[in-house]
Amino acid sequence: MTLPKGLIAGYDPGGNGGHGLAMASIIEGRCIRLVTRTLDDAEAIISVLEQAEDLYAIGVDTLAAWATGPSGWRAADLWLRSRYPQVRASVVSPNGLYGSMALNGMSVLNSICRPSTKVQITETHPKVLYWALTGTKYNYQERSQLMDSQLSEWLGCQVKTKNDHEWDAAVSVYATICGLDGSWTHDLLTETAGSNGRLVFPQGKTTCYWWPE
Repeated sequence: MTLPKGLIAGYDPGGNGGHGLAMASIIEGRCIRLVTRTLDDAEAIISVLEQAEDLYAIGVDTLAAWATGPSGWRAADLWLRSRYPQVRASVVSPNGLYGSMALNGMSVLNSICRPSTKVQITETHPKVLYWALTGTKYNYQERSQLMDSQLSEWLGCQVKTKNDHEWDAAVSVYATICGLDGSWTHDLLTETAGSNGRLVFPQGKTTCYWWPE
């Protein structure tokens, strides 16, 4: 599928002064430019995204779907823990997660992805995704140049990040692109093995969690 012209965003919720944002410009079906920033809080992220008239998709490291079973475990989480035992500790039960990832992430989605905007949502998990793509544990502090180089190759344009928040936002853009153009067809939110309870989609069932095969 050819990507529409416009903007695709990536957001990594963090603490004060640690909110990563990436904005990719899509022209003629490919990413021609990606800009990353670090902002103070979720309100600053919302303010930037509200100005982005051509925004049509966003990838966010947050719980874009909730489960009603024990500890809030979703089949997607259990699948990741089973598939990647080397980094399974990075997949925490939803009920045990810290506030920024869950609360700020959903605050941004609720503010930006209203029915009238038709912004496609992709959930992401940058730390585990890096392992899935490279077979190497995530270590931005020691390998930032390598990780930027890898992202530049994946996206087809130059990527230069200043911190891990920006890198996580940028790889969230990549995951969104791969889902939208059909490169990745595995939606983790369709997993059912080991699930308890039901999935609740605050932003509607068009929300996805694209993952490489």
